[in-house]
Parts: sequence; structure tokens; C-alpha cells
Amino acid sequence: MIRAVIFDVDGVLIDSFEANSKFFENLMIAAGYPPPTREEYSSFFHLTMVDAIKKMIGPQPDEEVMRIFHLGESREVDYPVDKVRTSDGVEETVRALSGEYLLAIVTSRVRGSVYEVPALAKLKEYFRVAVAYEDTEDHKPSPEPLLYAARKLGIAPGECVYVGDVENDIKAARAAGMKSLLFSKESVPGADATTLDFRAIPGLIKSI
Repeated sequence: MIRAVIFDVDGVLIDSFEANSKFFENLMIAAGYPPPTREEYSSFFHLTMVDAIKKMIGPQPDEEVMRIFHLGESREVDYPVDKVRTSDGVEETVRALSGEYLLAIVTSRVRGSVYEVPALAKLKEYFRVAVAYEDTEDHKPSPEPLLYAARKLGIAPGECVYVGDVENDIKAARAAGMKSLLFSKESVPGADATTLDFRAIPGLIKSI
């Protein structure tokens, strides 16, 4: 029986592509590197900030990667929250689900940025746990962040469903022994259900 619903943030609770693309453009300029084009950034969108930086600057010492990471993590380079959009139906669906399930977040975002988008901060009270980049050594598609969330919630992984939007999310859920729900117009092998209608999520959870 499903007792908890765990959500990814970028691409699921929020549509942050434009904001993230602009952020990394400004970050690279501030760090002294050529900024990525929108097309180039699209292939980095679901990576952690550290991994995205590595892709954009090429082979560089770890110290250089972390220098740029800290520019972004500290928000010395501003994150354009005004460019973030919330997926349709998020607020009403999260409120409805909270009456029946434990809710949590597992994201590759750094801890200080999980709730920096005002529309998501408004829903913070409904999430019992938020697992961010700094909380685990390994990151998706490793199951470690999802297993950590289940431990924090005090329930078994098999009692959870993870809602993500890319293949790494589905791989992480399967490796953790959780059900998975893909929020995307694409299909990914192994997902227990797929939708691009946020309001359909409660019904799909009951069917998997």
C-alpha cells in the first residue's frame, strides 16, 4: 500500500527550464566562461549543479568546479525566480494528497534553493521531508536520496511512489524498490504510470 508520495522539483512541481538556463548563462559569465546556448543547456537541465558545471567548463581541477559551484550555491549570482512557472494543478493536488499520504521532496537542487520559488514556498507546510543535493553522497539515478527520504519519513521504500520527469528518476525509484510515476509527455521504460496532467496524479497513484 502506498503511504507516501515523493516529488522531484524541477520539471515536476515547477517548470524551471527558462530560469535555470538564464541562471547558468549568468553563472558562466560571472565565472569567466562562455555561457551555454539554450540548446546546449537543454542536455544539462536535469544534472546536479556540480555535474552541469563540469559539462560546461570541460576538464578542470575540482577546485575550479567548486569555485563556480559556490558562486551559484551562495546566490552571489542571482537565480531568476520570476522566470519560474508552477505546473498547472500543483497547489490543489498537493493539498489533496497531503490529506491521504505523507509528502516529501527529493531534488538535485542545493538545500537553500528548494523553496526559493514563492509558489513552492507556499506549499512547504505539506512536505514532511525535503532531501537536497547536500544530504547524500550519491545522487540520482542512485537510489540513495530516495532511500534517505523513506528513512526520514519512517516508512518502507515499497510504501512510496516517486514522481519524476526523466529516466534517471525512474531508474532511482526502481533501484530503491519504490513505485514510479513519470510526469512527462515522453515515455520511459519501467515507469508504473505516465501523465502530463498533474490533476491525474491522485488517481494514478491508486492504480499502481
